[in-house]
Amino acid sequence: MTTTETPATVATEPDGTPSPRYAQWWRRAVASVADGLLVAAVAWLATGSFAPVPFRPVPSLPLSGVPEIEPDGRFSWWTCGAVVVLLVLQSFTGMTPGKAMVGVRVVRERDGAPAGLPVTVVRDVLHVLDWILLVGWLRPLWHARRQTFADSVVRTVVVRARVDVPVPIVVGVATVTVGALVLAPSVTESGETAVSCTLPADHASGIATLSAREPGDVWVTRLGIRRLSPAQPPVVLSWTPAAGAPTDGTTLAVALVGRGDDVTWHATVDFHDGAAWTDDVTQVPELLIPRSVVDDAGDGAMLEVAAETGGSSETLCGMGFGSDGSEPPASPRVDR
Repeated sequence: MTTTETPATVATEPDGTPSPRYAQWWRRAVASVADGLLVAAVAWLATGSFAPVPFRPVPSLPLSGVPEIEPDGRFSWWTCGAVVVLLVLQSFTGMTPGKAMVGVRVVRERDGAPAGLPVTVVRDVLHVLDWILLVGWLRPLWHARRQTFADSVVRTVVVRARVDVPVPIVVGVATVTVGALVLAPSVTESGETAVSCTLPADHASGIATLSAREPGDVWVTRLGIRRLSPAQPPVVLSWTPAAGAPTDGTTLAVALVGRGDDVTWHATVDFHDGAAWTDDVTQVPELLIPRSVVDDAGDGAMLEVAAETGGSSETLCGMGFGSDGSEPPASPRVDR
């Protein structure tokens, strides 16, 4: 990588010497995000975790896994190696791939030379000061030499640097491509089990159907690599009210029954205003049953659903899960 410093502008330092052309804040931010994406890509390739561990104290996008699908972070020497490579590149050239993309480099304040490995490492650690209320990260917006607190402590500055044209183009295209792939995962599922009960049209509960879905294996694809997720999505019980039938006053009593007829989990759902849901935010007519509860109940566990209407209770149906789950009752009607 060939770089040359951009010629000085008419600005001068207090002692009268020409002032270097300090890098704008947005260039520093873009460079940090780009480097963060590269480390995140290595973390994914090495561990399947999107959030790199160890994490670099630099401003970047809020990199995190798909909620409840991907792990939050796993240790990997590959990820550590990626961080070390970035530090070494910056210590001897003043640049990382992200900095090369936007044409900036980190140099010593006194002579404009690369900071060297010890200073670069200390500067990276001291960025923890810049995280305090984010003041340090925003400080270059008003500081005369556009320094963060870490820069001021170790006496480094970030300046503009002219880079061979192909380098920013190649690094920029690579970073954008990796970023797009890392930030846009594909989540698929296989091996799910679905069971449904259809009730008579004039059933007193006012419910037409009950459905239970047990998710299968969850797969996440990033950078063309497909990995099995350790996630355990919940079993979903959903219902459909009968058209024109009153459901107000109906309470669904849901119980998970293990092999020994022991109730291992239970919940109730009340119908009001013609509908029912367990989440006032989404208002989706469904009940989520933790997958761990179903697994603890063992093979052959049954999900029994009863309706309490007008002071009377009636079992609507039972739905079985597991490799040797019991056959659900034939009445009212069960569709697999």
